[in-house]
Amino acid sequence: MNQAHYGFNDLNEQTDYTCPTEALANLLGKKWIPQIIELLNQQDMRFGQLHQAMDGSTPKMIKQQLTLLEQNKIVGNEKVTENNMLQSTYHLTAKGKKLAVIVEQMKMWGQRELVCP
Repeated sequence: MNQAHYGFNDLNEQTDYTCPTEALANLLGKKWIPQIIELLNQQDMRFGQLHQAMDGSTPKMIKQQLTLLEQNKIVGNEKVTENNMLQSTYHLTAKGKKLAVIVEQMKMWGQRELVCP
């Protein structure tokens, strides 16, 4: 019997797992991914708004993580021209909104159970 494989698209590393929990933990363990999901769950945002809301982040890192989330259809990027300027707004897809519920549950569990003495 063939074993199922799980993973996500990431050009920088191998993401072939036999355990879906491990695949998800790896994705959510990447720096800034949970915060991006949490912010976009509150509202659609432009790149500059995301960068401003994420203290300590770099534009390069945010772009890498947004690209990863877009490749995996967790985040969408709507581009519109306004006043002859290209405006790009990021939003959670339906898949991303489902993941945001899990991220919120993890956050609440962490706040409750991982309090430092």
